[in-house]
Amino acid sequence: MEMTDNLQLLDPRFAVTVLGKSDRPNLLCYLAMHQDYSESFVAEEYEKLASYSEAELGRRIVRNCVNKMHWGIIEHPSITFNVINFPHSVMVQARTHRVGVSFDCQSQRYTSQRILTLANKIEQLEAQSADFDTIAHEIETLFYFRAIGHYFDREGNKYFYSQDTRNKDIVFTKSAIAYYAEKINNDGYAPEHARDILTQNIRQHFVVSFNARSLLHFCDLRLPKDAQSEIRDLATLFLYHFEQWMPEVAQVYKKKRLGKNLLAP
Repeated sequence: MEMTDNLQLLDPRFAVTVLGKSDRPNLLCYLAMHQDYSESFVAEEYEKLASYSEAELGRRIVRNCVNKMHWGIIEHPSITFNVINFPHSVMVQARTHRVGVSFDCQSQRYTSQRILTLANKIEQLEAQSADFDTIAHEIETLFYFRAIGHYFDREGNKYFYSQDTRNKDIVFTKSAIAYYAEKINNDGYAPEHARDILTQNIRQHFVVSFNARSLLHFCDLRLPKDAQSEIRDLATLFLYHFEQWMPEVAQVYKKKRLGKNLLAP
């Protein structure tokens, strides 16, 4: 997993790791760009063009296309991520992006054991008279709660999320976990039925693949300051990995588009 310790995230459990990617993304883009005006087919020039470094090819595609917001050529490289420990609500938002994006999300039907294990652990801790913080820590391994602080919504309304309110949210989630376990263990409910009472802050892992253009479009929509804080963290991690993969294109993106609420090219 690539190191992202220098990024300031809302939750230290949030993570994104690269599962696979086009080895030479700039070469793919350059070949596509070159075919646009080549009299011949570019495959016969592959060895010659592949002899150029990724950095040189990156400079060429930036100069001739990316700088001019001609982004069609960057649809050819692809990258696949494993998104880890983000809440279900973020996964639902992320899946609204469908063009050039593919998702496989952790099922709540087939992964019920993690919730049942947590319910059992909470029950054991309560039998041992564990304090609230100890129980809360266990719950937060599987459910996400925002940090205490000042927040604002998309309409600009401001509010303060206090320790007292956060504790109440944890207690509410704890009751949902216990009820979920009771439905399955005692009443014989199927997980796909019992999950209806779970809170949306359950952490849910997923795999997502982007082409380079669709990834930057995701960042266009999810990195501005009026986007939900958690999905901004997700987009921040995507852009971090994109910058390691296609640095020349990322440099142009960060200079011209990052966080500016521009329509995607």
